[in-house]
Amino acid sequence: MKYIVMHDVYGEIRCEETFWTSKKIITINGTPLKQIGKMRKGQMTYEYETEEGKKQVTAKGSFSSGISLTIDGETIVIDKGAAWYEIAACAFMWIVMLVWSCIPFLYTIWPVLGGGLGGALHAIFALITMLGMKSTKNIALKFIIWIAAFVGTMLLSGILVIALALILA
Repeated sequence: MKYIVMHDVYGEIRCEETFWTSKKIITINGTPLKQIGKMRKGQMTYEYETEEGKKQVTAKGSFSSGISLTIDGETIVIDKGAAWYEIAACAFMWIVMLVWSCIPFLYTIWPVLGGGLGGALHAIFALITMLGMKSTKNIALKFIIWIAAFVGTMLLSGILVIALALILA
């Protein structure tokens, strides 16, 4: 994910974060920050060189919890964390799969892939849904993304069950 924030004192702050490792590349007005030390408790310390000298910058957080920088005691919010309803919507997809695959009556209506494979499939779709929902600020569009992912997951899961039944039969 790439974040760009304009600050009154420091100008343009860019933060690029890799999704899997949460490694951050931070630049202030095009000047890359030099990483100092190792990540501890979700915090990484960087060094920023200015005309006045070197300043320490502490980056804290991640994609899901939100990212903030602390420079000279001032906290700059780069990205807010996921909203409660985004997390709840993604968890709901997974919970529905668990319940649906355990109740025979629902399973006869539409088969859903359960177990480890179904859990992994729904977890991947939940992550993709979270990425999609965090990429927009429009709540209606977030709802549409969630509905599309939920329906897509259920359809794909059912198709996989039917395909596996045909292959193993």
